[in-house]
Amino acid sequence: MSRRKKGKRTGNAPEHSPPGGPACPICSSPDGKAVSGETSCFYRCRRCGIVFNSAYRPLRYDERYFLDDYRSQYGKTYAEDRDAIRRLADARLKKIFALRGRGSKRGNMNLLDLGSALGFFMESAKDAGVGRVYGVEISKYACDWCRRETGFRVVNTPFERTAFDETFDIITAWYFIEHCEFPRETMQRIYALLNPGGIFAFSCPSIFGPQFLFDRRTWSESHPQDHRIDFSPCSVKRILKRMGFSTVIVRAAGVHPDRVVPRVSPFYRPFSLFYGWLAPLLRFSDTIEVYARK
Repeated sequence: MSRRKKGKRTGNAPEHSPPGGPACPICSSPDGKAVSGETSCFYRCRRCGIVFNSAYRPLRYDERYFLDDYRSQYGKTYAEDRDAIRRLADARLKKIFALRGRGSKRGNMNLLDLGSALGFFMESAKDAGVGRVYGVEISKYACDWCRRETGFRVVNTPFERTAFDETFDIITAWYFIEHCEFPRETMQRIYALLNPGGIFAFSCPSIFGPQFLFDRRTWSESHPQDHRIDFSPCSVKRILKRMGFSTVIVRAAGVHPDRVVPRVSPFYRPFSLFYGWLAPLLRFSDTIEVYARK
């Protein structure tokens, strides 16, 4: 589930951060460079390549997010968008099963969905034959809704404070990692909770996309305050490989040619055809999906 909310620039920093500046939440390096002008709380780590928000602060995800906030962005509530979310979940599950391999029996698998929202991805996983499905969701409203309407086992605690009595074949985290205050520790724990050959699948914002590269000011001004990090396809692959994942596949999560050439332009039609072919090959997108095998 996506929890992108428009935020405000909340910090000031020099264009070139001196030694001893904000530490990267992935590699701990203090050698970062401000990425969005003279006043910025966003730094690109020179060592691992991520962009991080030094003014990060968590938000609450209450009933308003799933009703009013979601409706203002998509024209319907989260629950009303169930069919579209399920279609996306089905497509993601196909990629997960393909990476998992044909020899795996779905009925013997277990799956943990982090940031499980109202449980629609878990519904798709169960319908696809996954034997045991669990969720972790920090929103009490979403957790209560999911338990009541779907009957799935969902824990209403932060992931870092959740105890597990088993390891998992599949762990998913759709637009979850960027919200974590300590993303390195979160991903390390996910790796530890995976069985050998297990799949970690997630989606997240990308800095290798039209908004960050071509409209940096808008990117900075609209960046959600509760987003701690932004990856690029190369940086996320390199980081996961160093953590121990044997296979990492990164895909563009959305192709939006209108973010480069306006729809009213006479060049939009031919450009959109070319862009639609090239962007997935380059993984050029404002958001990405990542599929990693332990």
